[in-house]
This record gives sequence, C-alpha cells and structure tokens, in this order.
Amino acid sequence: MTGSITKNKQTGKWDFVFNGGIDPLTGKRKQIKRRGFESKRHAMDEMTKLKAEILENEFLDLTKMTYSRYMEEWFEERKNRLQKTTFEIHSIYYRNVIKPRLGHLKVHQIAPIQLQKFINDLVNDTSYSKHTIHLIFRIVSASLKKAKILKLIKDNPANGITLPKIKRKEISVWSLEQVNYFINEAKGVKRLTRCYIGFLMSILTGMRQGEILGLRWKDIDIEAQIIFVRQTLTQNAEIKAGAKNEASVRSIHIPSKLVDELRTHKKQVLEEKLLLGSSYCQLDLVICTKSGKPMIPRNFRKEFYNLTEKIGLPKIRFHDLRHTHATILIQQNVNVKLISERLGHADIQTTLNTYSHVLPDMQKSVSDKLEKIIGM
Repeated sequence: MTGSITKNKQTGKWDFVFNGGIDPLTGKRKQIKRRGFESKRHAMDEMTKLKAEILENEFLDLTKMTYSRYMEEWFEERKNRLQKTTFEIHSIYYRNVIKPRLGHLKVHQIAPIQLQKFINDLVNDTSYSKHTIHLIFRIVSASLKKAKILKLIKDNPANGITLPKIKRKEISVWSLEQVNYFINEAKGVKRLTRCYIGFLMSILTGMRQGEILGLRWKDIDIEAQIIFVRQTLTQNAEIKAGAKNEASVRSIHIPSKLVDELRTHKKQVLEEKLLLGSSYCQLDLVICTKSGKPMIPRNFRKEFYNLTEKIGLPKIRFHDLRHTHATILIQQNVNVKLISERLGHADIQTTLNTYSHVLPDMQKSVSDKLEKIIGM
C-alpha cells in the first residue's frame, strides 16, 4: 500500500495519495487522496493512520463487508435506474432509518430474525405509517436480493418477513354513464382547458399521468391509431426516457374518437408554434404550455379538478381515470390479460389484485351465462 506526499505549489500545503487496493464490488483500483495539511509531518501521520484503518476495513475482505459499505455501492447503481425524486426518497429513508439500525451488520451475517426485529421495532416504536414501513422494507429486500445475485450471500434473509397488514383502499371510479357525461358536458364549457385532451387519453387509454405528459407527437401513429409509450414526465416536470418498468414501455391502440380529438388538438399546437416561431420550445410534446414547455403535473391535475367541479361530477383523483378505464373494460368482458398489457402492468397478478372489486360481478355474469347454455 504505497503512497507519496507532495507540497502543493498553488496552496503551499501538503497533500498525500496512496493506493487503497482493489474494490471487490467494482474490480477497480481505489486511490485515496487527502489535501491541505499544514506540514509534511502532519500529512505523514494522517496517511499512516488512514492506511491502518483501510487494512482493518471490510473494503479488502468481503467477509467483513458491512451492510452500510455495501449500500454505498448499491445506491450508486440505483441512481441510474430510479427517477430522481424516488432515488432521493429512498436515500433519505436509508440514511435516517435503515443505516442507523442495520448499517453496522456484516452483510453475510444478516439473519431473518434481525430483519423481523427491525420491522417489529418500526411498527411498535415509531410513528411511521404502514405504507412507509412497507417502502422501507422494499428498499432493504431489494438490496439483499442484489447481494444474492452478486454472491455476497447465499440466501435473501428478507424472504418470509412478516409485515404490518395494509388495509386496501377502495378505488373511486366513474361509471360509464358518468364518463359519457364528462365527455359531453366538457365540450360545452367556455374556454375549455387545453389539458382536456390529456383527460380523454387517460379515460380512453388508461395511461399514467407521467406517460401522458411525456407523450410526443412522433410517438403517435395517427393512421394506425396507436400510441407508443416511450418516455415520461416526472413530478418535477423533467423528461425521462422509458417508463415505470419494462412492461410500461408499450403500444396502445386507441379509438377513432380519440384520434379525431388529437387531430384537432394538433392544429391548435401548430398554430401556437407558428405564432412563437424560434421562441417555441421544440420538445414535440402533445400536452404542453402555449410555448411548448412541459406541463407542470400539479397544474395539470388542478385543471382536471376544476373542470370536474364545473360540470358537477363527483371529485375523483386524476389517477382514478386510469382505474375507471380498467374497470369499464373489465365490466365489458375484455380479457384481463389484454387489459394488463394495455395498462403496462408488470404481470397480470397486479391487475387482478388492483381490480378485485370488479371480479365478483364478473363471476355473476359467468354463472348467468352457464344457466343459459347448460341444459339440466
């Protein structure tokens, strides 16, 4: 573990650098640097001290690697995979909740009983909601799943941990009659919001808010009547390539009525583009401000709530339009697998779990059909 001490010509102070060995997680050589020491002796003492700490550290020995050291590298990977806001939230929960309680443990020695106690303590000794505890556990579980893939551990100790039961919230949706009322009445509203086309897309495609706000004209094949979900807009109004998961990058066939509305909306956008000329923001967005800039998500939702109030419909969340879309399709006996693909769910089980409230009625329709076709 060689090193060198040099005097910085610019600052007049002493710096040192030495080889810290090979990081077993990355395979890269780690170079340790420190700057700004008042004397060469001080720099030498600090370098000697740091070398001793490195030698005792888990950095050179996987069997001594602590969970906190492993998580430093794991979060570097997550930074490139998660949306910025999601990454920040996960980082906060790790620093404030997970690291103080689990960070000191050796990765290969973490046992299920320790994780169960970790969850039990969060339930009994903190004010975190059940949803938050589930999120915190998902962070831990995902990190240990990756540790298994990296062969740092033989089994994932997070498997089989008992979590607090979350009572499923009832989904609020509009009926088919209310959907038709919304579409018909909105047309008569004076100075109808430019966001109306986005509301229609949610009702008729089941697309998520971020997918709608990130949609570009080049992602729509008007002739084939297909929308391609290829990018999204985050809550901070930042454009992000891809979608929520691999299944969410998909194509959605749309009805001709939506195609007609898109054509009308495009004319309006083109007029605004011509009016502003070079000042127009060339992002090719379908839903945007008059200058072509991304629509701020909270403003988009506010427009929906204002329109809903104007025409006198029950208030529902904007995301509930997606639920409304799925519920109507289920009630019309559309194959659940097709609905799952349309919504961009990772698997059909997600669809079945989310819309289980509709299934009892579907079962009744099946029994009614059997009554008609089976002669007994």
